[in-house]
Amino acid sequence: MVDKAAHVTALLVAACFSHLLFQLLAAAADAVKGRDAQRNTERISGSAGDVLEDNPVGKLKVFIYDLPSKYNKRLVTKDPRCLSHMFAAEIFMHRFLLSSAVRTVNPEEADWFYTPVYTTCDLTRAGLPLPFKSPRMMRSAIQFISKKWPFWNRTDGGDHFFVVPHDFAACFHFQEENAIARGILPLLRRATLVQTFGQKNHVCLKEGSITIPPFAPPQKMQAHLIPPDTARSIFVYFRGLFYDNGNDPEGGYYAR
Repeated sequence: MVDKAAHVTALLVAACFSHLLFQLLAAAADAVKGRDAQRNTERISGSAGDVLEDNPVGKLKVFIYDLPSKYNKRLVTKDPRCLSHMFAAEIFMHRFLLSSAVRTVNPEEADWFYTPVYTTCDLTRAGLPLPFKSPRMMRSAIQFISKKWPFWNRTDGGDHFFVVPHDFAACFHFQEENAIARGILPLLRRATLVQTFGQKNHVCLKEGSITIPPFAPPQKMQAHLIPPDTARSIFVYFRGLFYDNGNDPEGGYYAR
């Protein structure tokens, strides 16, 4: 039973992040000409045409920075609730890529560089993430990789991606007015951001960002699966909040 549950979990997580790999492959192919002009080297082979039907294995290589555990694993050990809240994509993305066929341990052949920082794993007693330390944590991680490896400085982060799944992504605040005032962390201006916030024409969604769904525990999803031939009277149902009385009493900003 445990093995079956683990297998289902692995399949659902892989399905969730496969589309991200395709988008990274497309972005790498789009950017390769410009980077090659600067570096005079061939970064990836193949074309980005029909990328959703393409297989990224063999064409996309991702190097994962080995960060001190204080940026990721130690946080989960301290508070395992991080594994089940809606922002847990940053954890499962890390785990998925560690065992993915697109991972490379040779940074010289990488198309993308991933920095696994768990910015939403500082939780209150009620289990809500506090993003106030996130900018400092992200700056510290970037300072670490830029001193230990040459790759960040080579492109100013242009071939790096970060998972920032909080309410307003790399603006790092749960209230929209404050998030807008903060804006995206300047250090991340050239990096690709993988985020659940996807509202267009918004300060907290910059061009080139990749939007993914919020995390839902695979076990819970599996428990609610229905046979594919089941007749449906409603095709899509969104159960979201139009306002949050605690964060946005007037209901003017939260989930539209």
